[in-house]
Amino acid sequence: MNTPPRRRLAAAAALAALSALAGCATQAPTRPPLRRPVWPPPPEQPRYIFEATLRGAASLVDESSESQMRRLLVGEDASAQTIGKPFAVAAARGRIYVTDTEGRRVFVFDIPRRRTFTFGFRLEGALKKPSGIDLDAQGRVYVVDTTARRVVIYDELGLYVGDIDGSAIWTRPTAVAVDAAGERIHVVDTGGVESDNHRVTVHDNKGRMVAEIGRRGSRPGEFNLPTDCAMGANGELWVLDAGNFRVQAFDAQGRALRQFGSPGNGLGQLARPRGLAVGRDGLVYVSDATLCNVQVFQPDGQLLLALGGRSAGDDAPGRYLLPARLATDETGRLYVVDQFLHKVEVLRRLSDEEGRRRMTQPPA
Repeated sequence: MNTPPRRRLAAAAALAALSALAGCATQAPTRPPLRRPVWPPPPEQPRYIFEATLRGAASLVDESSESQMRRLLVGEDASAQTIGKPFAVAAARGRIYVTDTEGRRVFVFDIPRRRTFTFGFRLEGALKKPSGIDLDAQGRVYVVDTTARRVVIYDELGLYVGDIDGSAIWTRPTAVAVDAAGERIHVVDTGGVESDNHRVTVHDNKGRMVAEIGRRGSRPGEFNLPTDCAMGANGELWVLDAGNFRVQAFDAQGRALRQFGSPGNGLGQLARPRGLAVGRDGLVYVSDATLCNVQVFQPDGQLLLALGGRSAGDDAPGRYLLPARLATDETGRLYVVDQFLHKVEVLRRLSDEEGRRRMTQPPA
């Protein structure tokens, strides 16, 4: 996705402001601010830092006296608009789109404008069970409706543009990955125990099916209950082959290139993989609902580190109970959905310079 440098800088500045804003909005005034976790933890050089937690409109509220007075005068209640049950996320240019399976809608955080809005509940754009979501470079939003078995396409403001009707070809569509131009739309059909439709279908910008990748099985290029997919910066398609406990990469012609992963509870293994994202730098992120973390791999499958960990019953930053889908954006940020804790966390990748500088800073 090609984003002009000025817009990338604007999005980065807006998201950086969110870090401080979210901390103010989610903490009681009498409590000291929480120390933001980093990964890996000291004494190693940090590579990622927790930046913010998003739950709803209140996440973007500035708790200044001016904003408090405004809400009192006009009767605004920022806490009334929250995500019901988040499932998947996509982000670009300062906007974060989250599918809400409970609310049957898409919840949007517009960071530069410090506002939220929703869509997906009107007329032909109404959603029954929104699941996977992705964006193209023009800002179009592609949402998988698992129950209706279709992909609904909206503009960046949530106005209905069109849809792909897959009721005749899909068993259980769950994820979508779109190239930057919006010309190749990949849809994961998870299938089921009684179905052989464990595959990815490829569609053009008119919605016509032009190719099919994979079939049920365990050999390279085959799938067992695939659950997610993502586009790499070089045009490769990555698929989370959850039932085979692995990740597979395919070229533009649908040929299997490589794979990695094995079942287990150890580092670098996959126990209950749920979400997949690929950064512009080629790093591959996989969330796991059993390990309650996000593992970061090089494209060849080498494990770099794990982000987050299991919650001890609280809702601390970087702690998860049911991590689901993931996304990255042009600023290098990682977005992590936790369905059980009803949140989306924003983690930022640190440059080497910033990581080294943080090593010399006293503890917060």
